[in-house]
Amino acid sequence: MKKILYTLFFGLFIFTSAYSQVIVMDIVQVKKGMNAQYEAVEKFVEPIKREAVKMGKQLGWYIMKRKSGGDLSEIEKKGVGDYIILNIYQDEAQMKAGMDWDAISKKVYKGKMSSRSIEKRLETGGAPRKNTRSYTLENVYYTKPGQANRGDSVSIFPAEALNDEYEKYEMEVFRPMWEKRILEGSHKYWGFNKIIKRSDNAYQNLTHIIFNSGTGVESNIKPDFATQKAMNMGYNSRKGFDNAVCEIIFLADAFNN
Repeated sequence: MKKILYTLFFGLFIFTSAYSQVIVMDIVQVKKGMNAQYEAVEKFVEPIKREAVKMGKQLGWYIMKRKSGGDLSEIEKKGVGDYIILNIYQDEAQMKAGMDWDAISKKVYKGKMSSRSIEKRLETGGAPRKNTRSYTLENVYYTKPGQANRGDSVSIFPAEALNDEYEKYEMEVFRPMWEKRILEGSHKYWGFNKIIKRSDNAYQNLTHIIFNSGTGVESNIKPDFATQKAMNMGYNSRKGFDNAVCEIIFLADAFNN
């Protein structure tokens, strides 16, 4: 159920949301030399996903290309993902309802491609992939995102909770810091998510994923002594892994339809 919260900071209201949103995050490794072919597949998919969003089948879809980081070989050598796919749903029911790929694809490409050509593109879409690791995330909290744009930078921070206090530290210590930076204009978005399901080939010890998007403006906000002490305790409640810096290359959401 959608709940809207208004949190007061420094005499200003920052609009935030606590949804029961579900995010399916796929980490894709492509076959050597097939990046262009993979991106061509997602370029074909983009208008299909935009139609799916318009039809209320999901809230959003994003393809991000990893630019740096994201090496989790200290856990296990599975290889670094090349692309990250986010499919965002209002709730689990919307996710399970899915979409009729064949019908929506033919609606979008009617008069532009033959039915057989569309079917062939859908059938062979996975060819450039070497493997895919999947995580299903339940949103714990996120600040209201501004409009996402092609070319935006997004960091993906994977973490392992070390004790039962971890989520409390993220929500009560780290979240206010990010919200202050959003009000300041140095930050765009912060999203805190719990992993509730994963594929067999995914990293099994990860428990949470944090998404961050900055604005490129340097922050002047510094934690005071008490906040820094609380932050240090928060750091000790989790084990963080190599942060992946990514660029949005394709997208479909309410802002981009």
